[in-house]
Amino acid sequence: MYKMLFFLKKSNEEKILNHFNNFTVKHLSALAGREVKAGKVESNLLLDEKYERFCELTAESKEEMDKMFNSPEGKILNKDLMDFHKFITVISVNFD
Repeated sequence: MYKMLFFLKKSNEEKILNHFNNFTVKHLSALAGREVKAGKVESNLLLDEKYERFCELTAESKEEMDKMFNSPEGKILNKDLMDFHKFITVISVNFD
């Protein structure tokens, strides 16, 4: 199993949260073929960077994840993440 974890950094700008909820999560849902939900991060006291939202995308393997991100929908998301990357932290986890 392969997962990509998306953490939205804490911000006072409403447009950043709206973009994450209305664009990033929407496109992750399209890639997953199911609804991806963003949870509210309630506590991360031991981290220097503070986060306010979290969601994840899961695939059977890294190869499957790569295929998803090379799809037309994935390319739209990749392009947006290049501009939006300073507001999020993405962590990839391989369970193989």
